[in-house]
Parts: sequence; C-alpha cells; structure tokens
Amino acid sequence: MKILLASLGTAGDVHPFLAIGRHLADCGHDVELLGSPAYASLAAGAGIGFCGVGRASDLEAALGHHYVWHPINGFGVLWRYLARPAMADTFNRIEAVFRAQPCVLLYSPFLMPAARIANEKLGVPAISAYTAPAMIRNHYPPVSIAHWQLPRWMPRALCKRAWELLDRRKMQPLALPAVEAMRHSLGLAPLRQSIFGDWIHAPERGITLFPDWFAPATPDWPAQIRQAGFPLYDGDAGGGLSRATRAFLAGGSAPLVFTAGSAMQQAREFFAAAVSAAKALGERALLMSNAADQVPADLPGTVLHTRYEPYSLLLPAARAFIHHGGIGSSAQALRAGVPQLVVPHAYDQFDNARRLEQLGVARILGGDASASRRLQRQLHALLRASAVGTACALAATRFQGDRTLQTIQQAIEEFA
Repeated sequence: MKILLASLGTAGDVHPFLAIGRHLADCGHDVELLGSPAYASLAAGAGIGFCGVGRASDLEAALGHHYVWHPINGFGVLWRYLARPAMADTFNRIEAVFRAQPCVLLYSPFLMPAARIANEKLGVPAISAYTAPAMIRNHYPPVSIAHWQLPRWMPRALCKRAWELLDRRKMQPLALPAVEAMRHSLGLAPLRQSIFGDWIHAPERGITLFPDWFAPATPDWPAQIRQAGFPLYDGDAGGGLSRATRAFLAGGSAPLVFTAGSAMQQAREFFAAAVSAAKALGERALLMSNAADQVPADLPGTVLHTRYEPYSLLLPAARAFIHHGGIGSSAQALRAGVPQLVVPHAYDQFDNARRLEQLGVARILGGDASASRRLQRQLHALLRASAVGTACALAATRFQGDRTLQTIQQAIEEFA
C-alpha cells in the first residue's frame, strides 16, 4: 500500500514520522515523506521515499527569524516562512500520487493545510496525526494557550471564548487568506469554521502520537481521534555515541545534559548560564548544540560540547536533562527515566512542561533561563528531590513492551 506522510517543522516535528515511516516500510508498505528539502537525508536514513515541498531556504529563514521562538508570534513565523510556501507543492504531490494509485495520507495538521485540502477536494483518505496534546484544543483542564494556563476553575464556556478570541484576533487573519485562496482556486466553498479549531482535523480519523497516560482524552476532543503512544526515533543510534562523548562519560560522574533544541539559534546566554550553574553545583555538564557559536568558547574540563547525540544512548547516562520541552526530547527523557528541568520557549513546550511536572518527573524554569543563579537553584532542588527519581523510574516502566508503532500501523491499515 502507498502511504504518504506529511510533516513540516523542526527535526523534532519530523522524527515521529520517520519512526512511523521506517516501521511501515519494514512491513512492506511503499512509504513517502513530504517535508522540507532540508530533511531529505533523514528520510533516506530511515529507508523511506521523500518529496521535498517548498525550499530548504524556507526552513532556514524560519529558524533564523528573531521571533520564531516567541510564545505568541512564533507560529506566525512558521506559517509565513514555512507552511504557506509549501502549500502548492504539497497539494500537487498528493494529487499526483492519488491519481496514480490508491494511497493513505498521514499528516501533521498545523503546518500542512494543503493535506487537509487534498482530503476535501480529492477524497484522499487522510488521518491527522497529533505529535503533542497542545495540537488538540480542549475546554477541560488543563487548558494551555501559548504560555498561559487557564485557571482550573474557569468555566468551559469562558475557555471556549478564549479560543474564539485567539482565532478572531490572531489565527484566522494569519491563515485564512492562503487557505481560502487555494480553496477558491480548486472550486471549494468558503470556510465557515475555525481553521485550527475545527477544519484542520481530518474528519474521519485522527491519531495521537502520545499516550493516554501523558495526556488523556477530554470529552470535547473530536470523536474520530484514537490514542497511540510516542513513536520515538534515533536515526543515528546505530552509530553509537561520538568518541569524545563516550570518553567524557567514562571520565567521571554522570553529567547534567543541556540542550535548547535542535533548531535553536538563540541560546548563547542559556549555555553560558548552564556552565556557570554546573560549576557552582560542582557538577559535570554536557552541552548539546549543532551550532558551535552558541556555546562558550573556553569550556572547563568538566564541561563538554557536542553536536546532537542519540538520546536513547545518552540520556540513561545523564544525572539530569535540562531542555526546552519539545515533545521528542520530553518523551526520550521519560523513557530514559532521567529527571528533567524544562525551560519552555514557545508552541507546545509550555503544555508539555506542565504535563511533565504533573507526572512528577520535572520542574519548570520559567522566565529568563539565562540567569545562572535561578538555574542553579532549580537544579539544586531537582537533584535533591527523591520523589522525582521515583516518578522517573515509574515513567520508564511505561515503555516496556511498547507497541506504539504496531498500533499506528493497524490504524492506518484498517482505515485503508
């Protein structure tokens, strides 16, 4: 069976689809990923087909934008620089494949509106895939809108009004012109729904790429959504850790592992604070960043800078993991059973952080993470909290016998 996967964003947005694609290909399906040309090599490494949509420079422009990590304005950057330019390519490729052979489409909804349009116009069987709970709006606690968490006592009617206000002031003006222009060109009627609250969901089937113990369904979720689990991906795990990292881990106590995310290009102050906090606590530290210019030049012998390492191999050797709250990083840390300090910036990160805190495996550092004393205090408290270690061990057991990929495979095959 031909299966199209469609995802845009950072590596963390694409990795779950690579895990799914590799599993489906191993089961004999013909799998093709539609994504930024920048990720062609990742698809090749996963052993699946690939079609670039948009340009690699679109991703570079988005991730280099000053506001891309702004809690309110960040999504607008991704929409204008990444999602909108890829719409025509996405629709055209889906149409070409669908007219040539039967296929099923699994797509990430927020940055792939053309996939939903193809579903509506052409009748392509489509499943919307939700990498994080924040992608599904709800009116039951906890309700997170950007960096705000609505009070648990707030009536559901007021939560609904908050979402409507966000749509009216921000989301509809941002996305409606491009969506309506493509719909009009294809002879589709004007939308009468909220784009991100209602229309973007595939009407027949949806599946979460996170488990119910991380975020249980609420009564107001779309009825067609099923829950699966975390489809974790370490494409380069077969190559092992780098020689320098292996030597560093063998040379002393378990280090604090810091990352600001694979796509972050604005982390100089964060990594400087990390070095200072680790020194003050008498801890060793490993700083992960693909951008060497984000890391202090003169590191002490107790601190190592490395490019990204396979989380499945690195995190079990960490004393604690300090990260941005991306869903992939969060899930990998849960599987490793390592305490987490989460420093969220934008998107789903705030909601993920709160859910990790509710599970008892993490603390949240809000505000200015570049203040080394605040970072030091939070780390000191995290490392001394025995209850966190107990919660981490419990979370890790939830991954034993995991059948996430088989569940997703079954959902796709049954739908086809």
